[in-house]
Amino acid sequence: MTDTDPLTGLDDVPWARLQHSYGTAEDVPGHLRAMQAGVWEGRYPPSAQLANHIVHQGTRSQAAVHTVPFLVRMALDPRLVNRHRFVALLVAIAIGLDNNHLPNGYDPREDRAHLEGLHGEADDWARWIAEAADDEQRTQREGSWAQVLIDAEAVVHCYDAVREALPELAVLLNSDSPELRAETANLFAWFPESAAMSVPLLQAFVAGEDSPGAAATGLVALGLLGDPAAVPFVEHYLDSPVVELRWASAFALTRWGITGPSVVDALVEVVARPPERAGTMSFLSGSYCALAAMALAGTSEGATLRAVEAVLAGLAGCTGLEAFHDRYYTARTLLSLVFPDAPAEPPQSFNELSEAQQRVVRFLAESEEGGRPSMDALRRWKVPTGRPELRAYAGLIDATYPDSQEA
Repeated sequence: MTDTDPLTGLDDVPWARLQHSYGTAEDVPGHLRAMQAGVWEGRYPPSAQLANHIVHQGTRSQAAVHTVPFLVRMALDPRLVNRHRFVALLVAIAIGLDNNHLPNGYDPREDRAHLEGLHGEADDWARWIAEAADDEQRTQREGSWAQVLIDAEAVVHCYDAVREALPELAVLLNSDSPELRAETANLFAWFPESAAMSVPLLQAFVAGEDSPGAAATGLVALGLLGDPAAVPFVEHYLDSPVVELRWASAFALTRWGITGPSVVDALVEVVARPPERAGTMSFLSGSYCALAAMALAGTSEGATLRAVEAVLAGLAGCTGLEAFHDRYYTARTLLSLVFPDAPAEPPQSFNELSEAQQRVVRFLAESEEGGRPSMDALRRWKVPTGRPELRAYAGLIDATYPDSQEA
C-alpha cells in the first residue's frame, strides 16, 4: 500500500447523475470521506449511513457499484480503523443482505438470468409503452421500464465489481485484526465462481488462524462455496477439541448433504449451548445458535424431539439486546420446521399436535410476551397466539390469568 489517497478520483464520478435509495447520490462522497476520517456525528457510523443509502435493506443501487474501488482501497489502507466495516459493506454491495442467503449460499446465475430475461422482454415493454393512453402515462411507463432495467443491471454490476477485487483483497486474510480477517473470509464465501482461487486461500487461512471465531468463519465460507474438493479438509475439524470448529465443520458439511450422526451431534451441542461470542464469527452477526438451527433444519433429525429440545434450550438462553439475531432467526427456523406450511386439517386441540409441536407450544406459552417470536406459523395451524389463550390451549395454570384451566 502506498501513501496514495484511497479516495483519489472521488470527485470525478458523476454522483449527481447516479441513483440510490433516497434519490441522487450527491451525498455519497461525504459518507466515504467520513468513513476515511473515522469520525461521525449521531448514532450510526458513516459506513452504516452509506449502506442505508446505497444498499438499503439489501437493494443494491446504481450508485453502489461506483463506491467499490474506493471501499477496496480503504479496506487495504492500514492507516484506517475499523476496516472490517468496509469489507462488510462490500459484502452487502455484492449480494445484498447475506442473511437472506443463509444457510445455502449465493447463486449469481439467478440474477444474471433475470437481467437476461428482461433484455429478452424489451419488445414487450416497448409495446406496453406504445399502448399508453396519453403522453403522461407513456412517460410513466418509460420511467418504470428504465428503473426496472437500472435495478437489475445494478445487481449484476455490483456483484461483478466486488468479484473482480477479490484477488486484491486476499491479503486481508493475513491482517493483524481478527475482525478484518473474519470479515474477509465472509466476503470470499459468496463467490462460487471464484472457488478455484478462494478454496486454497481459505484452507490456508483456517489452518493457520488463532481466533476460533475467525477460523469458524473460514470453515463456514468453505461450506457456502460448495466445492466438493474441500470436504476432506472440512471433515477433519469435526473432531476438533475447539467447539467453534466442530460447529463450523458440521454446518459446512450439511451444505454438501453430509448429515451423519457426528454432524447432527455437533449441531445439537452448539444450538443448545452456543459458545460465547468473541466478535470474530461474522456470519449472521455471530449467531452460532441460529446458524446451527438452520443447519439442523436441513437434516432428517431437524424435527425430532431431541433436536427441538436442543433448540429450545438455546432459545431460553437468548436474552438481552445482543441476542436479537439468535432469538429471531432461531425461533423462525424452529417454527417453520415444526409447523410447516398449512395443514389440510388444522388440529382441533393441543392433544392432536405432535410431541415436538406440543413442546414448542408449551415453551411459547411460558415465555414472556415481549420475548416471543412471530406467531405466523401458529396462525397457519389455527393455534392460539395470545399468551393467555396459548396457556389455556396448552393446559397451563397461571394465577395471572384466573380464567385458564387445567386441560
